[in-house]
Amino acid sequence: MSIYLLPLKTALVAFPVVALVLALPFLVAQYRRYGSLVWWRAVVVYTFVFYLLSAYFLIILPLPSRAAVATLVSPRANLVPFNALREFLASTVFSPLHPATWLPALKQPWFIQPAFNVVLTIPFGVYLRYYFKRPLWQVWLMSLGLSLFFELTQLSGLYGYYPRPYRMFDVDDLMLNSFGGWLGGLVAPALMRAFPSREDMDARARQKGQRVTWTRRFVAWLIDNTVVLGLVTAATSLLFHLLGWDAWTRNLQLSTIVPLVIVFGFIPVVTGGTTPGKALVRIRIVRTNGQPASAWRLLWREFLLYGVALQLLRGFLWSFTELFAKFHRTEINFVLLAGFGVPLAFVVINFLWELLTRDNRYFYDVWADTTQISTTKNH
Repeated sequence: MSIYLLPLKTALVAFPVVALVLALPFLVAQYRRYGSLVWWRAVVVYTFVFYLLSAYFLIILPLPSRAAVATLVSPRANLVPFNALREFLASTVFSPLHPATWLPALKQPWFIQPAFNVVLTIPFGVYLRYYFKRPLWQVWLMSLGLSLFFELTQLSGLYGYYPRPYRMFDVDDLMLNSFGGWLGGLVAPALMRAFPSREDMDARARQKGQRVTWTRRFVAWLIDNTVVLGLVTAATSLLFHLLGWDAWTRNLQLSTIVPLVIVFGFIPVVTGGTTPGKALVRIRIVRTNGQPASAWRLLWREFLLYGVALQLLRGFLWSFTELFAKFHRTEINFVLLAGFGVPLAFVVINFLWELLTRDNRYFYDVWADTTQISTTKNH
């Protein structure tokens, strides 16, 4: 049993990292296709990811030393089918005519190892049939493909890390794994009755997708303020350098403001109310009456958010640092702290209130007479 605990513990450690890496692409895909995230779908997808991680680590762990592998003289591959069955009949106490031997035979290694290879891919078949809606023949074929990936991983010596395979490529494993996946697909319909169907998840997601939630807006904001803004900043810095305007690049304010204007001013005006992040999750800025927002409303809205709210936050943090980190406790710094802090408090309260009420009517939308709508179609 201990040989199975190490791979599972490793999967538990690796899963949060993998989940974090997959989170943004997964959210973008969900918002782009359905307009919302159904939590049961997230549970299904992430448990599937955890299962694949666990299965992979069960195949490759524990890892021996390279020196130990270099001394191995065991066969690299078994290409003779049903060798596991012959070994079971020859090496266990099993006798078809003596029922008393059946249970003891099930406890012996020559049964446990093949049984493990069947059980390993049963969840794979269940997921393929339940969530991915694959027919049984595709479940079998994809289970065979997964098993082949595992076996080639072993045959390659963990992709060349080891001088030779430290586990044997076995054609019986291919047969048992593909059978396990097929078996999982076969029993999946009975299990599916206890959980929401894929069709129910899709219908609920599209229904919810007609409303722009704060999480959806946050995903768009995250994309715009990390990926897009970073690329635009790099591109403008390169352009300024090619034009010989290195002094502009070294100007912190200018090198910050220009990309902000491009991403949150120029692009929404040109595209009619979307930034790249908003376009990915299918959000558009319009007037509250549903009509397209004019250029000046879009610019006014973004100025209130990035030219006022963001600068208030920066100013407050700067004055706070001056007073309580650098101990420059002058009267002007106290005045600046209050000057930035009071309006910033309004902004923070507005954000918190909207998050709690989920009205999505932030001050910059109210003052610019704009709102955000979903462009996802409900079908």
